[in-house]
Amino acid sequence: MILYTPMQLELVLEGFDKTEYPEYKEIDYKGVRMLVEGAGYGRRRIVKLLSTNPYDYLRPEMTPGSLIEC
Repeated sequence: MILYTPMQLELVLEGFDKTEYPEYKEIDYKGVRMLVEGAGYGRRRIVKLLSTNPYDYLRPEMTPGSLIEC
């Protein structure tokens, strides 16, 4: 990627190295492989389903953004 800007490079990249990203984890939940992030107190938020079964995507409890206990 090339970024053309009249600004100094230090201003463009300021704070870039201090960015915090959520910790994602791949788990099996009720037989479905998914990517989750911690939501505190033993709960996890579904980020993305990794299943190859199309019916898993139709289950309302498996929608991305849902909280699960595990």
